[in-house]
Amino acid sequence: MLGSMTTSSRRSALLSLSAATLAGCVTTSSPPVRTDDDDTANDDDSSQSCTATGPQTAGPFYPGEPVARTDISEGIPGVRMDVDIQVIDIACQPLVGAEVDLWGADKDGRYSGYEDFDTEGEAWQRGQQISDADGRVRFSCIVPGSYPGRAMHLHVKVRADGHDELTTQTYFEDAIGAAVLDQPEYGGADQTTNGADNFYAGDTLMEIQGDATDGYSAVVVLTVG
Repeated sequence: MLGSMTTSSRRSALLSLSAATLAGCVTTSSPPVRTDDDDTANDDDSSQSCTATGPQTAGPFYPGEPVARTDISEGIPGVRMDVDIQVIDIACQPLVGAEVDLWGADKDGRYSGYEDFDTEGEAWQRGQQISDADGRVRFSCIVPGSYPGRAMHLHVKVRADGHDELTTQTYFEDAIGAAVLDQPEYGGADQTTNGADNFYAGDTLMEIQGDATDGYSAVVVLTVG
């Protein structure tokens, strides 16, 4: 159904779904919403500026826009995680109506939908949401596993009218990655630390709470130019 809609109507439908999803979430963390950045309420913060998030490669495993949904895990095994993403502009203002795609590997470092991993026709760990009035989206997924040469990461793509498209990756602290990979269900490659990954960028390191037993809540702010 969404595929047959115009861009405008599609975004309107997705925005309604995103708002309803965020209203019903019960995780303990929320992104650091940026709406008024000083001690004077409702003043003009237009002189503020934020540095645009640096782009990173989409990698070879992005088959196109995923379906609109919040829980992208499809019940596959792994450590559960909620990911809150806030999208802002270079004036530090939240962007409403931005399309945010999130995708990542499974516990063994495989991606869905590819012959290389024997996962053709599958779509776990892929989804899209539309940012709300605070520029926020939230996804539920599993912590991705490791594969050779790469630190543990998630992929994000942001499209917002009037702004550059942003494709980037978000990262985990090394200690969290080690705790997750120590879980018995995780296979794949040995851990590659952030410092050993040539793609790693500290500006997209996620703030994460929780543990590998009960799951994690992660937040990250992305700035689009």
